[in-house]
Amino acid sequence: LQVICVFFFSSRRRHTRFLPVSWARRCVQETGINAEYMGIQQQQMTNKIYSDVFSYKTQKLQIAATLAGLDYEIVYLKMEDFKKPEFLAKNPNGKIPVLETPQGILLESNAILRYIARTALNTGLYGVNSYENSCVDQWLDWVSNELDPVLFSIVIPILGYTKPDTNAYLDARNNYYRIFTILENHLRQHTYMVGHQLTIADISVAVILVFAFRLCFGEKDRQRFPSIVRHTLTVASQQSFQKFCGRLIICKKEFSPFSELPIEHNDKQKEAKNPKQYQQQQPKKESKKEENS
Repeated sequence: LQVICVFFFSSRRRHTRFLPVSWARRCVQETGINAEYMGIQQQQMTNKIYSDVFSYKTQKLQIAATLAGLDYEIVYLKMEDFKKPEFLAKNPNGKIPVLETPQGILLESNAILRYIARTALNTGLYGVNSYENSCVDQWLDWVSNELDPVLFSIVIPILGYTKPDTNAYLDARNNYYRIFTILENHLRQHTYMVGHQLTIADISVAVILVFAFRLCFGEKDRQRFPSIVRHTLTVASQQSFQKFCGRLIICKKEFSPFSELPIEHNDKQKEAKNPKQYQQQQPKKESKKEENS
């Protein structure tokens, strides 16, 4: 193949017209012959993310794409655009985000997030081995199935999108503490969600916790879950995170959909000696073997 390529390309440029374009491109890949010299125009399609301006799921994709060095174009849509035929042709579900790649369309934010991380495996965003890959998948599913619905069952009534129900809100708060306890216990032993560096699992957790810190993760909760605070502050300090999510806003006291909180905090808990303990807590040394939570 190299001999044939040299015969066609070494003497005169006009010989390239006798080669099929697909075969000529293969010659470029296997011999390193300059594509411009050959007169082959390689068309590259830009990755496009379709979203609205408020989607936190799109924010995690933008953070990951920036860290992975993936070129993309963001296309912002309005709510009425979701039902238009041209968008439904991309996603029949009429939902965002959607990623349009040179190979085709990708739906579902976690699938897109994995795709972005896999485009730059050398960054470690998807872990450094097959075990860590699976741990990342595990925590992405946990965020979608556990953290996300529980947290938004509290946030949505606070924002006034649904009429608050006392019993439902109390149940949501109990589930909230159960889920946060699971996350706190894991982060007590690990600086990051998986392995020894930032992954898309950390991004996925921190992006959703932005809502908690702004609305319902008050001072008493921050004292109760110092490892969660330490982890969130670590991820939120990343330049790529601040670029798309802004500065992390921390509420002094949690908001409530009611005039008074219908839940009493357990004040008998041991209070932290230093109120700013969560800011000063140093990440603990991790064990060599990742826990399978």
